[in-house]
Amino acid sequence: MKLVLKIMAILCLSIFTRYNIFGQEPSVSKYKFDLLRQKDDVSFLKKKDDKSGYGQLKYMQLNDNSYLSFGGSYRGQYEYFNNEGFEVDESNGWILNRLMLHADFRWKDKLQIYAELNSSSILSKDNPSPVDRDELAISQLFIKYNINRFSILVGRESPNYGARRLLALREGPNVRRYFDNLKLYYEANVIDFEVFLSYPVEIEPYGFDNKALQNNEVVWGTYNTLKWNKFNYNLDFYYLGQYRDQVLYQLGISEETRHSLGTRQFGNHNNFFYDLELVYQFGEFGNTTISAWTASLKTSYEFELLGLPSEVRFKSEYVSGDQNSTDNRLNIFNALYPRGAYFGRVAQFGPANLIDIHPEFGLKFDDFKLELDYVAFWRASIEDGIYGAGLNLDFESMNDEKFIGHQYGVVLNYEPSPFIVLEAETNIITPGPFLKQSDLDNTLFHFVFTAEFKF
Repeated sequence: MKLVLKIMAILCLSIFTRYNIFGQEPSVSKYKFDLLRQKDDVSFLKKKDDKSGYGQLKYMQLNDNSYLSFGGSYRGQYEYFNNEGFEVDESNGWILNRLMLHADFRWKDKLQIYAELNSSSILSKDNPSPVDRDELAISQLFIKYNINRFSILVGRESPNYGARRLLALREGPNVRRYFDNLKLYYEANVIDFEVFLSYPVEIEPYGFDNKALQNNEVVWGTYNTLKWNKFNYNLDFYYLGQYRDQVLYQLGISEETRHSLGTRQFGNHNNFFYDLELVYQFGEFGNTTISAWTASLKTSYEFELLGLPSEVRFKSEYVSGDQNSTDNRLNIFNALYPRGAYFGRVAQFGPANLIDIHPEFGLKFDDFKLELDYVAFWRASIEDGIYGAGLNLDFESMNDEKFIGHQYGVVLNYEPSPFIVLEAETNIITPGPFLKQSDLDNTLFHFVFTAEFKF
């Protein structure tokens, strides 16, 4: 492991200096790294006969019809909490490391074979959670074959759909989410259509010990997008089904089969962007009938402030909670597999039984971005408790107060090249009446510094 990290450090240093690897190659700015690296486009290197050493690593021509591409990333984080859980405790800090290496084989436009190795570790944390540690694992390994506009995918892949509210790879925490999948796609100019059957991989902390194809949890469905590019308007519509054998709510623990019907409208006009998503859920939790829903609104407007690119954003959500524990109906919304750091990296509250308003302001200068945000949280139902980012019941309903608290955040991001990202984020959460009357009245402070190198 130490040898791999040394090699990674050398590669990152070479990328940073640019001279040993790139020389005067003008294509440096063309490198774009997707959140899911299997979507990286390195086709611009195909016609370059004078590729640098790094260019040859990214596009290794095998014959006229096929090539190999190698890459990866290292992300190091220092995370610090004071009064985590709103109780008086000693300051606690730890170090998170995540290394990912991948190989991508392409044959014509027909076949893709992708493999990704992940190593996620943590130092100095007394009780690591499942999303902190996965020391060595195959995070992605799949075959995708294209026939005209149709594609079929078999294997392991990280999910990432729509606005990442219900099916996401969980980028904020140290360990991403992996699914073992069977997928069928259809892609055209005006519609993308997908059906899938997926088994979430159960994360274990050590090397190659994750549990796959377990029958205690399965998700299936279809996700589709209609595209009207002429009007800058898009419409997602989807159905998601999920079965889990053990689920914990304020109501109790039981098996659950839940169905989600959703639609998302998004687009832009001039400098204005909007994203509206509505989801209704039904099904069974033990002998209880499920009826839950959520609505989410996200808007943004870009402008110049003092000659600098700026943006104001406003987000708000209503996520239903259980209304009555004795009416044989479960009204709490289940966000299934959300992106993890739902309201910043502090991630104290998850998308269940929640109302929030979330204004933000962003400013860009040179390679720096500054973001300021504020979030106010309420319980949607006083009969239900508050759930964490992992949708676990963190704070039971012990009073009739609705207001949970205020969250204030600052993020400073520095990205001097496509290969390097440095970011510092701090959040303060002041408890409201619900937490205070639950004897949780201490202000929470959180800080995280992230350094990520991609190649």
